[in-house]
Amino acid sequence: MPKPSKVVTKAIKLDLIDEPTGVLRMEIDQEYVSELAQSIKEIGQLQDILLAVQGDRYEIVAGHMRFLAHQLAGIPRINAKVRKMTRREIVIARATENLARKDLTPIEEAATYSDMVENHDMTLEEIGKKMGKSPGIVKRRIDMLHMPPQLQKALHQKRVSIAVAEELWPISDLVQLDYYLTFALDGGCTRNVARAWCKEWKDSQRRKSTAIEGGGEPLAPYEPRPTYLPCDLCQGAVELGKDRIFRACPECAQLIVNAMKGV
Repeated sequence: MPKPSKVVTKAIKLDLIDEPTGVLRMEIDQEYVSELAQSIKEIGQLQDILLAVQGDRYEIVAGHMRFLAHQLAGIPRINAKVRKMTRREIVIARATENLARKDLTPIEEAATYSDMVENHDMTLEEIGKKMGKSPGIVKRRIDMLHMPPQLQKALHQKRVSIAVAEELWPISDLVQLDYYLTFALDGGCTRNVARAWCKEWKDSQRRKSTAIEGGGEPLAPYEPRPTYLPCDLCQGAVELGKDRIFRACPECAQLIVNAMKGV
């Protein structure tokens, strides 16, 4: 395996730098860029960006937001670590930085892995080894890009967990999926609750199929059905109306929760 090329640190003119290609952030937080630009003007650039040599120009590998902040601040040069890199090295380095972001969304993570597979011929095993993930986890993340748009949107906005989205995914009727997803977004949802909703939907599909095959009338599409919410103590699914509500001060409520957890 060839050794990485030597890294040179120097100030580079912004007009010689090209923005990164491939999968980027789905949304640029302009407020954050403005705050970063103000910080750079006041105290200077604290961390160099990483640039790959591309002929007589440079491509951003890591530090895109710092580059945008310099543009906004009107600062003509930026401190950078510069080295020659292969396309694969660029992809891996960029993915590593991207996946380390605190604000990374599950859909952005999935898109990063998918780009590595589709556009750079990397296997699930290679990606997993480079990123510290199992090949199975990498595949599950990529599979999220095949979810219905409303589930992807909820994941990207971090309004539902990956586990909840995966449990709701088998609901192929998009109207019914919206019905359950609305409850998840408005009232919160655990994996157990989402699993109960999916089972409820599958059971209703079987009942309808049985009614039609038996010559009976299919059940009405708007038949009453139970609604499940997560229990605050055990996080299991409890049918709305069968739950129990009691008053307690915050200290006593915490004691009860801790007792349930064996703390």
